[in-house]
Amino acid sequence: MKLIKMQPDRVQIKSNDKDFEKCHLNDLIKISDGVICLVTMVVSLTDTDPELPIGDDMFLEQIGIPSVKNIECSIIGSIVKGKFTNSIDKYPTTDVTAEIMTDKEFEEMLTKEDSSSFKLGNYANYDCSAMIDGNKFYQRHSCIVGNTGSGKSETVTKIMEETAKNTNCNIVVFDIHGEYSRLSYVDNIKVGKEFPFPVWMLGFSNMVSNILKIKEESATVVMSALRKAYKLCCENGNEGKPVYYDFKKLLSAMNALNNEYVGTGEFYASGAKAGQEKRVKGDFNGKLASIINIMENVYNDKRFGFLFVDETQSYLNEVMDRIMGDDKKVKNIDLSEVPHDIAILIIGVITKLIYSIQLMQKSEEIVPITLVCDEAHVYIPVDFQLSASQRRMVEIFEDIAKEGRKFGITLFVASQRPSELNRTIMAQCANYIVMKLNNENDKTMMKGVMADGSSGVIETTTMFFPGDALVIGDSIPIPLKVHVDLAEERPCSKTINFWDEWKERCISVQYGKYVEDYLKD
Repeated sequence: MKLIKMQPDRVQIKSNDKDFEKCHLNDLIKISDGVICLVTMVVSLTDTDPELPIGDDMFLEQIGIPSVKNIECSIIGSIVKGKFTNSIDKYPTTDVTAEIMTDKEFEEMLTKEDSSSFKLGNYANYDCSAMIDGNKFYQRHSCIVGNTGSGKSETVTKIMEETAKNTNCNIVVFDIHGEYSRLSYVDNIKVGKEFPFPVWMLGFSNMVSNILKIKEESATVVMSALRKAYKLCCENGNEGKPVYYDFKKLLSAMNALNNEYVGTGEFYASGAKAGQEKRVKGDFNGKLASIINIMENVYNDKRFGFLFVDETQSYLNEVMDRIMGDDKKVKNIDLSEVPHDIAILIIGVITKLIYSIQLMQKSEEIVPITLVCDEAHVYIPVDFQLSASQRRMVEIFEDIAKEGRKFGITLFVASQRPSELNRTIMAQCANYIVMKLNNENDKTMMKGVMADGSSGVIETTTMFFPGDALVIGDSIPIPLKVHVDLAEERPCSKTINFWDEWKERCISVQYGKYVEDYLKD
């Protein structure tokens, strides 16, 4: 064995030893000078014939002579006092030996499981359980990414199930598609007819920007009227906070402004109106017909019925007690029946409330809470062409990513498209679960947030099967491929077998009735 090159993140060796004849990609190799031992992973293999003089007896000379292996390895950590660590304090000298790691050596160098760890699955290349350190996983932000159908929901469910089984956890899930609604350990809060979310809980500013779709900078007259009507309906209101007001009264106040006449202070001296004050059109008279029409359409739209249930200010206390309370270990905010744009808005409002409440508590009173953000790229996107209201919502998640850990609140984000996820949040994650990725932009994004020694293995995810995951970060001792175990209770997210369905089913569907229902809504 001969050392060819050693770099901070790479090692190249050349060998004709028989020990390396069965070397595979992703195998672990120990590189040691007797004092310092690096753990490396094979990322490239080249097999070349030995260099011998050309002659008539060349064929005979080559019999029994092994070929030369050029092996390039990515450095993923070191062994200190017999245990693996991601950190590298010193590098070995050039006088080193290399050995392929055995199953026994692999298991011995891993930290033994304890009460703060849980099993995610098994390592693909070694007969050993892949254990996750629960403290290190939840006390810092985490991220799971992968193509649709790669097993993200199954993996999230496995993690939540293990957590709920072993702790009195406090987890809030933002579930856009209702995938986690039927889990027994979950309090499913189905926003809509079952669980109204009154429009005042969105806050006046959010209501104007996201329900009425008013852009303040281009609708100054309408905004002035709305603010005046809001003050009439809610004297002690705060435009950015969920303070109770009656939307019907707000609409009535806008109608009154649209028809308002005001006195001039002058009086008629003669005629039929003698003694009466002269009146002229108010500032908003005849200028609000369009916004009033929008307000009426929204109010009468059945899809938004859950926004206009008359609940008083005390309802907010009940909602937050249920979301943040400990009656159930996992609270699932099921938004599957809510219009998409409203679902995103509700996620932002609830997140801001949870974070604000955590900030207000004394340190000894804080109960740690983790927010599981399913389909996170939808509402925590890259900061590109966002409206002012969208930007405000993204900033809440950025604040949690940067400061939330100090106040007992962390994020666990899940996404199909990491390249479309907010960069600040991705950079603040300490744990990454990477499943099958095909898109080059997504792989490039993940490489950018990985440590140098781990970035190269992202390319291998292209060949993953559903349920295969690369776990990288503080919570797992070594970044290797894992076969994730299925949870005992499965999420409601199965892949439909099109061919089998088309082949076996013979059902006559009356699609016309769905069109009628659509038109009614």
